[in-house]
Amino acid sequence: MTGSPLAARQNPLVYLVIVYLAIFIGIVFVLWLIHKFIEKKHQSPEYIEAQKERPTTIKDIKLLAKKIELTKEEALLLWRICKNHNAKNIFYSYTDEKFLDTLFKTEFRRSAQTKNNEKDLYDIFRLRFHIEKYVSFSRCITNSKNIPNGTILSYPAPSGFQYQFTLVKNDKNGLYLSVPEALQESSDDRPEHLNKLVLLFTLANKQQYAIIARVVQFLDMPNGEKQVLITHSNTLCPQSRRASKRFTINRDCSFSAVEAVAKPDGEFKYVPKENRYEGTIVDLSEGGCKMYTTLPIKKKQYIYIRVKILGREENLVGQIMDTRTDVDTGLYSLHIAFKNVSLETKVKMLTELYDWS
Repeated sequence: MTGSPLAARQNPLVYLVIVYLAIFIGIVFVLWLIHKFIEKKHQSPEYIEAQKERPTTIKDIKLLAKKIELTKEEALLLWRICKNHNAKNIFYSYTDEKFLDTLFKTEFRRSAQTKNNEKDLYDIFRLRFHIEKYVSFSRCITNSKNIPNGTILSYPAPSGFQYQFTLVKNDKNGLYLSVPEALQESSDDRPEHLNKLVLLFTLANKQQYAIIARVVQFLDMPNGEKQVLITHSNTLCPQSRRASKRFTINRDCSFSAVEAVAKPDGEFKYVPKENRYEGTIVDLSEGGCKMYTTLPIKKKQYIYIRVKILGREENLVGQIMDTRTDVDTGLYSLHIAFKNVSLETKVKMLTELYDWS
């Protein structure tokens, strides 16, 4: 007879452990197979299409809120909008600009008709911009090889002039830009060979970028056009500092200088002076505007602007943050930040700019 009584007693225990371990491994394997099956199913075109078309649920809102970093208040507002209009799955549809604009426009008009307060209406615009900004930023390019031909690139020269280049050709050698006539050889603003320069541009999705590149050489083309070849660059910086969406417009306005009068509470009252001057607003947001004028007004000065919004004249006070000379028009470009704009005026402005009236 071999083996001790102790070993005989231990063997059944060892076998039991092995059996339990085998069962556990089997269960884990089955669960893994089920997980892979579900994962594959969820990735199938049929499943995704079905998910896109079903109504939005609160779970979809939570998933999207986490992905695009919505606040609790924004997530609740988005849920209310989707529920009010039985919107299709927002988690799959938030990148569809036409769908999103129609959804938000419909909700805004409904809210305006039920006479919701200005803050409720304004919050709809802010949520729309939050989603739009995230989508634009997620589609950022990271290399200059992806800049499409025909893109306009602005060169803010040290002198204060701003020059407009056009991308003629983008190939492996670099970017070939047409040189504006005002930046020919005699110009002091003309960048030198191998000098670094910063160029600003905007793509079709409204995302703005700054690119840092070096000048390779200036070229005289057979058709008489002047071009400059600049290096490719991985230094593309998305300009995400915008706190509000800017809209391109072309609207006449008038403006006056402003006297800032201190009030007892420490705030300032902005009193417009009598003389009025003409200008043209070329882009506008709730936070500021860009205006062309024939007057070389220095930055940091306050300005009182009168402009029509939704057919009625609105008065806006702003501070000039930068002044540049546009070489193509010979006009002065004023970059203005608005001060103390009322919520009512912001809602009117955004209603017209988004075309939600």
